Amino acid sequence: MKKILIYDDEEGFRGRVRGDLESLTVVTNTFQIETPDNRELKESMEILLNRQREFRGTGTWCGEPTHLDDTAIFMVDYDLFEAISSNGDVVAYLARCFSSCGLIVGYRYGDDSFDLTLRGEIRPFTDLYVGGKQLSNAGLWETTQDTEATFRPWYWPVLPDYLGDFEKKVEDAKESLSDNVPICQVLGFAPDLFVMLPRSISQFLGAKPAETTFQQFVTKSDNGLERRDAANVSHDVLARVGAARISKWLERLILPEQDILVDAPHLVSRYPSLMTGDTVDIETWNRTARLVGHEDLGLRTDLIEPFRLKKSHWLSRPVWFWDELRKCEGITEVREPWKFERPEWLFCEDMSRFYDGDDYREFVADVESPFARRFVRYFEGVEYRPVVRLSV
Repeated sequence: MKKILIYDDEEGFRGRVRGDLESLTVVTNTFQIETPDNRELKESMEILLNRQREFRGTGTWCGEPTHLDDTAIFMVDYDLFEAISSNGDVVAYLARCFSSCGLIVGYRYGDDSFDLTLRGEIRPFTDLYVGGKQLSNAGLWETTQDTEATFRPWYWPVLPDYLGDFEKKVEDAKESLSDNVPICQVLGFAPDLFVMLPRSISQFLGAKPAETTFQQFVTKSDNGLERRDAANVSHDVLARVGAARISKWLERLILPEQDILVDAPHLVSRYPSLMTGDTVDIETWNRTARLVGHEDLGLRTDLIEPFRLKKSHWLSRPVWFWDELRKCEGITEVREPWKFERPEWLFCEDMSRFYDGDDYREFVADVESPFARRFVRYFEGVEYRPVVRLSV
């Protein structure tokens, strides 16, 4: 079985996190869960630090093994002061750069929040942040078919699928290194699109985003390896670090804009004619709000296929290039925009569904696109932050 490893320096907390996860059959059917104590945590951190020291001299690491090396999903508490007087950001960096672990999920035990920026923090080397109370949310582990209003942020991936895609990203990055292929080409983006990206997004890659390779990004961008770690870097480290960081950039900076890449529910909110079912039935709309293959979303896939991002494993959901798609005369709303009829429901980012009730809240996401205004169902007990982004 695949392994989930939980780093938490509070014995009671790590026991509760483990118990929360073990309450889900979808987790226990696929994963075994390990919760090392503080002594083991300290030992594994020392191994990673020794690897970092060796890496700075040789560009690679070996030495004694650590349980991180065969971990599929590494969950790390952001506050590890009791064990190693450090935080989750430092541990996540060491784990990503000096082990062969899979996904890295950061959490704070007791947190139950929704990120109204839709961006989160891009700097940490965690692949995803989840509130500690949310780790046992079934929507994080499988594509659910709930018809009731339940909390499930749309910006979450489905972790087992996201894990499988991670290794595909690593292989793409590794293959590009021998020919020095730019990142945009690896992803399937036109270079012109990278040139036109807002500076707040493109600066993550470096001075010349359309020309930046994985090697240049990891070693010179200030968003990859620390400078003292970037002198002599093996292809394995370049590929794993590069794949993880560019994946997070796509998910947390590119996708929230919804005017560079657009996903299915935001697309049909603008162009309802792209749906194949009955557009007066809300469940036709909700079929588009699932993290499944593009052919299973109830869309006119033949019409919009030319605009789909073909390297689909780089995003947690099917997406299309908006700038090309909005010019397609085959789409009714493009050809005859006066025929657009606004739906009776809204897509709520905190429940991953369209909602036809009155008790919703509008907010302004931290994006530069004209589609900054979004909606949440607003669940009691969940902390929506920063609260200033909620419309009055």
